[in-house]
Amino acid sequence: MHTLTLSNNKIKEIVKLHQKKYRDESGFFIAEGFKSVEELYDSKFEISDIFALNTESYDFDNITYVNENTMKKISTTSSPCEILAVVKKKPVNNSDIIKYKKIALFENISDPGNLGTIIRSAAAFGVEAVVLLGNCVELYSPKVIRSCAGNFLKTPIFSFSDINNLKNILKDYIYISTSLSEKNNISFSGCKKLDKFIVMFGSEAKGLSDELLKHADYNLKLDMKNNVESLNLSVSASIIFYEIF
Repeated sequence: MHTLTLSNNKIKEIVKLHQKKYRDESGFFIAEGFKSVEELYDSKFEISDIFALNTESYDFDNITYVNENTMKKISTTSSPCEILAVVKKKPVNNSDIIKYKKIALFENISDPGNLGTIIRSAAAFGVEAVVLLGNCVELYSPKVIRSCAGNFLKTPIFSFSDINNLKNILKDYIYISTSLSEKNNISFSGCKKLDKFIVMFGSEAKGLSDELLKHADYNLKLDMKNNVESLNLSVSASIIFYEIF
């Protein structure tokens, strides 16, 4: 194992990718941790560099071993990760969403940890595709990638700015809101009987917008006991995923 010292320019180039601005400009993002790097390495994503601590040993090609001080500089976490990859984003064709019948939609979700957990749960419980609608946290945020824990690629993820753009593609789908409403409610078993549907979740702070509530054909209410009014978004989504997908 040969340890290299990275040039200051190379370190600066990687550190820039900690910021969304430079991820957008360059088309590259950072993945940290063995599970995430392994998943991306085995996929069709293009990996430009892999950096690992010189205390470990891996079978990846194009790997550079660095000391802990260097890894601290390029890592996005307070404690340096054991392995980090610089990966090229892969374009997504939104029209491909028509291939999937049972979809989960999230509007204006802002917490990267929540999104990462939702992606893990979507993979675990058989969600066919996930839609990020509106002003959502960036999918390629390092915290989202870490929170996915190696499940980043197991469920197709699409981004739409406007619900009308989505409805133009998915014209014969049933849209199901998730709210505390008592109107037009559908049961978990009722959802399972539907051939094609999109179940919609709102933001952590505000829930679903009025616009999406108006688009809903049915509402799915998660009943809770002991006067508990709400759950963390990723928790409630995971329960619903388990019940209806």
